[in-house]
Amino acid sequence: MEGADVVETKKGTISVASAFPVHQEAVQDRDHKFLTKAVEEAYKGVESGDGGPFGAVVVLNDEVVVACHNMVLNHTDPTAHAEVTAIREVSFFFFFFCSFYI
Repeated sequence: MEGADVVETKKGTISVASAFPVHQEAVQDRDHKFLTKAVEEAYKGVESGDGGPFGAVVVLNDEVVVACHNMVLNHTDPTAHAEVTAIREVSFFFFFFCSFYI
């Protein structure tokens, strides 16, 4: 990776610092914001008894379009994991343009 600063390497993966520190900071803030929402969804799922402690948030253009949690117990469906439910809820057209936080 010529010209990039390697931040961390783990088992074959590499993270690199952005050439623009402000960009990296903005991305980290954005990620933190949406991951926090996914964690909040996980808590909602546990509190309601719907399933395990897992949440997912789907984001398009920096706006949450889908927020859901594990629904395995509620729907008696072993495939109703948070991420699967999120994929089912988002329109196929928008799927490829979205970011998923799980």
